[in-house]
Amino acid sequence: MIFAAQFFLSDEMAPTKKEKVTFTCTADTKQALEAWAEGEGRTVSNLVERIVLAALANQNQQKQE
Repeated sequence: MIFAAQFFLSDEMAPTKKEKVTFTCTADTKQALEAWAEGEGRTVSNLVERIVLAALANQNQQKQE
């Protein structure tokens, strides 16, 4: 039987097909993102991806108008 703690401590995570993007921000911005992500039970990476996807959808909608 594999316990959840063993899974999360493993260095062998499932491979991802997602690309990595890095950006810089202030410490205040990072702290705000961390708090927001924690409040939604997400990782910062997942939160930022959702924010970017929403912005891209908004941009595409504005182009179509």
